Amino acid sequence: MCPDLPVFDEYPSIFFRMTLYLPRRRFLTLSAGACLATLVTNCASNGSSQSQESAFDPKTATWDEIVAAARGTTVNWAMWGGSDNINKFADDWVGSKLQSEYSVTLNRVPLNDTVEAVNKVVSEVQAGLKSGGSIDLIWINGENFRTMKQGNLLYGPFTDKLPAMQHYDLSNPAVLSDFGLPIDGYEAPYTGSYYVMAVNGDRVPQPPQNFQELLAWAQANPGRFAYVAPPAFDGSRFLLTALYGTTGGYDQYAGAEFQETLWNEKSPQLVEYLKQLEPHLWRKGETYPPTANRLTELFANGEIWMMPIFVSSVAEGLATGQLPPSTRAFTMPGISLNDPSFTAIPVNANNPAGAMILANILASPEGQLQKFKPDVWGDPPLLDVSKISPELQKQFTATETSYGMPLKTLTQDTVPVVNAEYTTRLEQIWEQEIA
Repeated sequence: MCPDLPVFDEYPSIFFRMTLYLPRRRFLTLSAGACLATLVTNCASNGSSQSQESAFDPKTATWDEIVAAARGTTVNWAMWGGSDNINKFADDWVGSKLQSEYSVTLNRVPLNDTVEAVNKVVSEVQAGLKSGGSIDLIWINGENFRTMKQGNLLYGPFTDKLPAMQHYDLSNPAVLSDFGLPIDGYEAPYTGSYYVMAVNGDRVPQPPQNFQELLAWAQANPGRFAYVAPPAFDGSRFLLTALYGTTGGYDQYAGAEFQETLWNEKSPQLVEYLKQLEPHLWRKGETYPPTANRLTELFANGEIWMMPIFVSSVAEGLATGQLPPSTRAFTMPGISLNDPSFTAIPVNANNPAGAMILANILASPEGQLQKFKPDVWGDPPLLDVSKISPELQKQFTATETSYGMPLKTLTQDTVPVVNAEYTTRLEQIWEQEIA
């Protein structure tokens, strides 16, 4: 038997059940990372992993052997389930490709937040379930990846096995690191995502180019700007852009390590800015849109004229008619985010072979092209288009032409997301000082 971890026993209701206080839940999960590393190591001698129980280990097998081992199996993919279009892409296109080409059945496990999947793996590992886990692949990045990697809760390295990796620039920081943490083969590339701003061009002919101009615009147009309440994913991204935009830019925060002294020096400037902005927000900041979908609804019906948003949501909204034709996306140079996400396999996955095949489909040129289409999802590719066939290059070019905005120009001045601890601290300080 593996020993219980005191930190889990002390906070069972927070750690194992979903609560409304997400920053604390994430903090406790992160704090458990070091303990989990010990747990996984100690349990190794007491409980057999899947690779110990059978002669087959996908990490040492050829790709043909991985494909053969996965045939006839089911793969459980845990992913955020808040978008009908993304769910349809997964169920229809991805699921069909898995079944028709590999005889693998997709079981999509919808999540309200990725931390649900992380906590599920943690609880299974704590209970001694070292194989046969309920999750085979997770759509993941940032804080949750750091928790699992530092806690030895990830299967791998595995990405060197994926044929799709030949289509990626392996010197690209967006492919090599996740929130400043080296990936080291434990995540496969999935989405090339950008967090930008959108305006109604008829109402806002000259968008602000920095956060001081944004404050001045909000003061002149009260109630016409809003952002999602953190710690919802989109709200946390707004806080990070605000940190960059109010304290001197991204560069000072770059690097793998969180800088406590820098945080203590700069975070009060952000808090002061958010307090100045709040009375000029939608409903005077007395309430915040709880989700990105609600924020988009406010924009679509004209209640707000400007919002922070992922570029894929703008492309999808224009393609489907959800957003008015006058919608324009724009970036704040050196502030707007280049925010890719990935897929990872839990250490106790029941079907790592099937998970590798699914990760490869998602990272493949065909998968990247399908989700890039505005009427499907509108999510930009993370691969290097110069590394794919000429025919597929033409299709990517045609898709970008139909995108409704100049994607390359729009995103060329975006900057990376830094160490996940900054996001955790931002969520906590917003809860304490603003909410």
